[in-house]
Amino acid sequence: MLAVLFLLVCFSDISAKYQPTWPSLDARPLPKWYDEAKFGIFCHWGVYSVPAFRSEWLWWYWKGTSPDKDVVNYINRNYKPGTTYADFAKDFTAELFNAKEFADIVKSSGARYFVLTSKHHEGFTMWPSRTSWNWNSIDIGPKRDIVGELKDSFKGTNVHFGLYYSLFEWFHPMFLDDGKYNTTAYVDHVSFPQLLEIVNRYKPEIVWSDGDWGKTDEYWRSKEFLAWLYNTSPVKDVVVVNDRWGGDSIGKHGGFLTYADHFDPGKLLSRKWENCMTLDKGSWGNRRTMKSSDVYTVHELIEQLARTISCGGNFLLNVGPDMHGKIPPIFEDRLRELGRFLSSHSEAIYGTKPWVHQNDTGNTWYTSRVRSSVFPPDRLFNPQVESETTVYAWILDMPTKDLELKQIKTTDSTKVSFLGTDAFFEPGAKSSLIINFERIPWRHLVRNDVMVLKIENAASQMRVPHKGDHHAKSRTRARNFVDFEWAYDAF
Repeated sequence: MLAVLFLLVCFSDISAKYQPTWPSLDARPLPKWYDEAKFGIFCHWGVYSVPAFRSEWLWWYWKGTSPDKDVVNYINRNYKPGTTYADFAKDFTAELFNAKEFADIVKSSGARYFVLTSKHHEGFTMWPSRTSWNWNSIDIGPKRDIVGELKDSFKGTNVHFGLYYSLFEWFHPMFLDDGKYNTTAYVDHVSFPQLLEIVNRYKPEIVWSDGDWGKTDEYWRSKEFLAWLYNTSPVKDVVVVNDRWGGDSIGKHGGFLTYADHFDPGKLLSRKWENCMTLDKGSWGNRRTMKSSDVYTVHELIEQLARTISCGGNFLLNVGPDMHGKIPPIFEDRLRELGRFLSSHSEAIYGTKPWVHQNDTGNTWYTSRVRSSVFPPDRLFNPQVESETTVYAWILDMPTKDLELKQIKTTDSTKVSFLGTDAFFEPGAKSSLIINFERIPWRHLVRNDVMVLKIENAASQMRVPHKGDHHAKSRTRARNFVDFEWAYDAF
């Protein structure tokens, strides 16, 4: 009762900084750590890792409105008659789970944030929720507070801790009854209290909502929750959220935008966004039928990261641990190898912003940074000012002959370095940048399938958004950029 009264007081306070309306909530600036982090690891882990067949949606494919014959046949062949999904929970022991090992693998990947599924659509909570009796990781299965252990394992690191939370549950009786009778019992007694639990107990810096489809944000009380989260919660100054809060909120409302899984627009967007994808091309959860060819290569991951951050997004890469609590070795190998590359190319990643151009010849993508602090902190991209801007060219298709980068205009002061090596050259004043094939320090590159150039003191350029350009979706913001770039073109 006290908690309810507290919430009523908070939400009735008209002096609160953020009101429970989308215009007010969407006006909140995104905490800058998120844009600077660039890369995170997602972790889908739950009871579905026991059958580990098809995907984390197995229960729905088995008992949903249109059962999948392959899933039904698999269950019938491998489990005794009368088996229920709840029976899998007792085998979800996670006996080999070591939170410190998890954290070590995540840190080794170069990720700067981590997001765990605190609850997926099956409803099993990975913490001892007060509203999920006998269907949580303390009462059955691991008999451990998985969320709490992982939260603690990242303390003192440079990795921000976040939690995914599914608003709905496929087969929760209250949720099903709400659909029948137009009531809100499930939200009032399950989902809303659980959101408050995970925030107050674990203080995540990311709340990654999902499972909102088919219901409005009013049903989920999303605006009410976000107003509390932004105004008075213990993480009000640092937390970021996504855009899956009910109705048509996806791609419109919230903090960063996800639009859809594997979202890769290939162009600069007017708001911060995230590309979430999974290492196993066929599933987010652990899958026993996964083949090595189903796993993205490190080169493919580097390419996806480069494409994403060049266009202003963050890259969230998922792994699915097994029922015993181990990250599959092939996933660990991919993450550690990726991390070795990111470590030697970190200046082209963390804390960068998109450049005036996003891509160029030969599958080349750009990031950039500026030396001065006079530039607007909320800018979508960095201007090209000769004495201020450093450009990073991610060349993802290695050239077999001289490569011309047409978006780069060089001067007599321009210097081009090969990141990860000591090699550099000075191209002189030209209308484009020519990378001489014979000048590439092949033996010293970190990888033989990708290289990143650091370009300093390139010629100043202007970028003027035009009517209809995706960079001019916010007319005020676009106009500010035009004025800003003209002001600094004389550098």
